Amino acid sequence: MPEAILEVRDLVKHYPLTQGILFRKRVGAVKAVDGVSFALARGETLGIVGESGCGKSTVAKMLVNLERPTAGSISYKGEDLTRLSGKALKAVRRNIQMVFQDPYTS
Repeated sequence: MPEAILEVRDLVKHYPLTQGILFRKRVGAVKAVDGVSFALARGETLGIVGESGCGKSTVAKMLVNLERPTAGSISYKGEDLTRLSGKALKAVRRNIQMVFQDPYTS
């Protein structure tokens, strides 16, 4: 099996639900993404398909580090993207691209 270029393991993104104005208290969480895993080798393509609100865009945003995952790992060419920032993140982003589907042309 070819070596994975992109490897995602147990990716989780939860948004906290809070209550109160002066003293914020966490009362729960919205589970946007919960346990997504996949690996892509050179030359492979992945399409993420699902109903509205299932977390497709959230996964894509985490892949390019626009959203930070609550848990899990994203490895691109052996480098953990969840730990990058600044110049290192900018350098990696030059090689990663999201392509969103236009729903009106489908």
